[in-house]
Amino acid sequence: MTARLIPSALAALLFTSCLLGPNFTGAPEMQLPVTWVNALPPASDQQDLDQWWESFSDPQLTRLIHEAYLANPDVISAMITIDKALSTIRSTRSNLLPQVGISAGGGNSGNFDTSTSHGSWDGALSASWTPDIWGKTRREMEAAVARLHSARAAEGATRTALAGNVATAYFQWISAKESLRIAQEQLEYQERTYRITVARKAQGFEDELAVAEARTTIANTRATIPSLEAQISSCENTLATYLGTTVDQLAKLRMPSPAVYNLIPRVPTNLPSELLRRRPDIIGAEYDLHADVANIGVQVANLFPSLSLTGSTSAGSGSDFAHFFSNSVWNLGASASTILLNRTTLNENVTQAKLSAFASVQNYRKVVLAAFAEVEECLIEYAKLTNQLPQYTEAAAASKKAAELSLRMYNAGEANFLNVAAAERSWLSAELNVISTRQQIRMALARLCVAMGGGWKEHHSRP
Repeated sequence: MTARLIPSALAALLFTSCLLGPNFTGAPEMQLPVTWVNALPPASDQQDLDQWWESFSDPQLTRLIHEAYLANPDVISAMITIDKALSTIRSTRSNLLPQVGISAGGGNSGNFDTSTSHGSWDGALSASWTPDIWGKTRREMEAAVARLHSARAAEGATRTALAGNVATAYFQWISAKESLRIAQEQLEYQERTYRITVARKAQGFEDELAVAEARTTIANTRATIPSLEAQISSCENTLATYLGTTVDQLAKLRMPSPAVYNLIPRVPTNLPSELLRRRPDIIGAEYDLHADVANIGVQVANLFPSLSLTGSTSAGSGSDFAHFFSNSVWNLGASASTILLNRTTLNENVTQAKLSAFASVQNYRKVVLAAFAEVEECLIEYAKLTNQLPQYTEAAAASKKAAELSLRMYNAGEANFLNVAAAERSWLSAELNVISTRQQIRMALARLCVAMGGGWKEHHSRP
């Protein structure tokens, strides 16, 4: 009768168990403006830019980012961390189940003279179980699941940052390649001007100062070329590192068409600050807080007695194995244990768990505030650069026209060479400003997309 009551008693024990410690009710509310403080450049329709790099309409950029996702060491390490978190969940979950063990053994001995033998065989089956009365294991499971989600968020943050880094390095490569092209074109123009100056000097229409000035202009332009070539190589090495390879294995990069590298996607106006909720680091900080809150329950449960249930059965026989099970015995037992004196360590563990949770609250607040400030800074930079670009473009057009006009006037004897040299330098500087600003805008837009968790499409899903 007693044996039949044991399963019922165990079931009652399970269903009446409780969860100690506070329940996680979500991250603290943050008082943020509904939209961003800084005004944006000219409005455009809201776009779905979850894969924001596609807004640049550059297949080469898309290919580079996808290749980086497959082979970048940081991404692979983040995925390994997820696998480890899954393993921790499986390991923790197994603590809810009984532990079963089995042992068996036997031996035989005899006498060579009499040809007699004697054998003995024995075996045992044991089981132990620690019921989760106070919810310690379930709180550990809750924390492990939260850590898993945090690891997934960290992997998302790694991918988001990687996409931004690849795009930035790629845009810098384009800027260096285009700057090199402009410098080489300017060099050809300046060399032609130099030949004209030498010819005019031979005819007595120009002095040695003009020739020296022409040579100086050429030398200054030539000096920029090695620097630009080194910058190109540096960008390629950086891209190779992001892609998890070496530069000699990097697929040959091709300069996109002007329609592609001059394209600047527009930022929609009135983007809600709630988009920050998609940032992986904010998601991860919330799950870290959840795990620390769950750990409070784990430490509180350690203050209460732990109950262990054990059971075993054993059997044995002599030389006749047929009687193996006829000599079997079984036993059941239960024990409870707790620390009565010097519970300082257990109480301090609870205090430390609470302090860790409070620290996680502050970390969550810091991450959110830093994210908001980062987006604001990106918007300011984007607005500043987009306002500068038309001015630089107009200046470049005017400088080119002035350089061509001064050269014609010089050929006609209506201007001296100093005017020509100054106009050529101004033209080169203006052209480089346009190229640099255009790519800085694209890099600022990439940083903005990363700062907002990727694009503009609003959703609040968790990993």
